[in-house]
Amino acid sequence: MRVWLPAIRAGSGSDVYVERLAALLKSAGVQPLVQWFPRHFELWPSLLSGIRAPEDVDVVHASSWHAFALARKHIPLVATFYHCVRGRGYPLWKSWLQSVYHDHWIGGFEERSLSKASAVVAISESTAREVGAEFGIHGIDVIDAWLDSTLFVPAERRRAGAPRVLIVGNRSRRKGWDLLPAFRECLDRRIELHVVAGLRATAKDGAYLDGRGIQFWSGLAEAELASLYQASDVVVSLSRYEGFGYTALEAMACAKPVVAFDVPGLRDVVVNGTTGMLLPCEDVGGVAAACHELIESPAIAQKMGEAGHARASRRFGAALAREKYLALYARVMSRAHGIE
Repeated sequence: MRVWLPAIRAGSGSDVYVERLAALLKSAGVQPLVQWFPRHFELWPSLLSGIRAPEDVDVVHASSWHAFALARKHIPLVATFYHCVRGRGYPLWKSWLQSVYHDHWIGGFEERSLSKASAVVAISESTAREVGAEFGIHGIDVIDAWLDSTLFVPAERRRAGAPRVLIVGNRSRRKGWDLLPAFRECLDRRIELHVVAGLRATAKDGAYLDGRGIQFWSGLAEAELASLYQASDVVVSLSRYEGFGYTALEAMACAKPVVAFDVPGLRDVVVNGTTGMLLPCEDVGGVAAACHELIESPAIAQKMGEAGHARASRRFGAALAREKYLALYARVMSRAHGIE
């Protein structure tokens, strides 16, 4: 089977998803054909309609933002929703201009993708519910994001030194970067705060945090990122909205307790009181207090970390995702060939 994975390089979790999907399919004997396009195609995805598909492609699998432009005759199309941006987020984590862009521009593209897709995938239950309600559709396949269980693993031994809190994510209001100074103020000064910028990291990100008592990291390979998770005592997410809590899952796989806001995407991954703690959105003081509690009670933190690791392995393992994608592709291929 040959699966074409055309994607727009966005410098976000969607890039990570495509790369991990390609590796997942390759491990199953499927030939993934990843083709990256510059980000300006996000504004005018219709230009992708002129791109020639690779030879002998069995399935086209693309983001809901531009899948419609990559539909090809007689080849089944799978469209993935990473999150639902239409009709939500303003003014909490997006500007008025972003809201207009998502509601009227991207939303229109997604409507067109839905009309052409043989199947629609959401990467979490929350995303499936929101997309279903927003676009009035049913039958969305939920295939949760997953992890490489050989890379994100628990540390062999506990790190000595000052307690450490880790935050990972691109600089944006949605990811809660504007809350970092207040969170640092609420956090005990004896606790180190490390922040890893995402794929869109720039020198300005480091400058924004300079002098605030925050250790800034960027440009890390996945193995380096996994090491930072392993060296942390608590992993925090200040994100106001997620399609899927990738950072939380990576932390749980490394047996670290997670403290986050109780918002879509994160509540799909973190079990409050079992694998971590979920606080009301914007409650940075509550997040800091939860970090203090876990650092002062290492037995509780360890128990949550172990529960998180078990959940990551059982609920979000690569084997389960691989099985679901192979079944999905087989289904759409059968329908395309008139076989039910």
